Amino acid sequence: MRCQKNRNLLRRLNKKTNTILIVALCSLLSVSLFFTFMSCDRQEMLYGTWVLQTVLMNGEPLEDSLQFNLIPKYTSYTFFIMNSLTIRTIASGESITSPEGLYYFKDKSTIEMKYTLLYKYYEITAAIKKLNRQELHLQYNDNGNDYLLKLYSY
Repeated sequence: MRCQKNRNLLRRLNKKTNTILIVALCSLLSVSLFFTFMSCDRQEMLYGTWVLQTVLMNGEPLEDSLQFNLIPKYTSYTFFIMNSLTIRTIASGESITSPEGLYYFKDKSTIEMKYTLLYKYYEITAAIKKLNRQELHLQYNDNGNDYLLKLYSY
């Protein structure tokens, strides 16, 4: 009789243990999927064409400056799904398109862009200061100057 009670107790414990393990595994899977999709959403928000509206150098706005070929309202960045990047701008009254460039996320808040524009190679590592469906702010340092690019989707 005593052995029968012990067996029944073990069966009940095994059922509870199995239930606890299943709940724990499902929770772990849910958390993993959540973080996987969160990182995808951020990269997916970057896809598309962004028009440069404002360039700040050391906190001061640059107005129609040819420096780094960043002409506000005439420069666009297009980020494609396969980590390719195209930049279009106007320089000396001529429309210029970069040959295929590349970009990738170094982490959740940093992006690296590599491209050639007007025969000059650029490799920029920028902090993503703001990213939503309408607005992208990139900040980077080059030759001791701090740049903030404000881009908007259309």
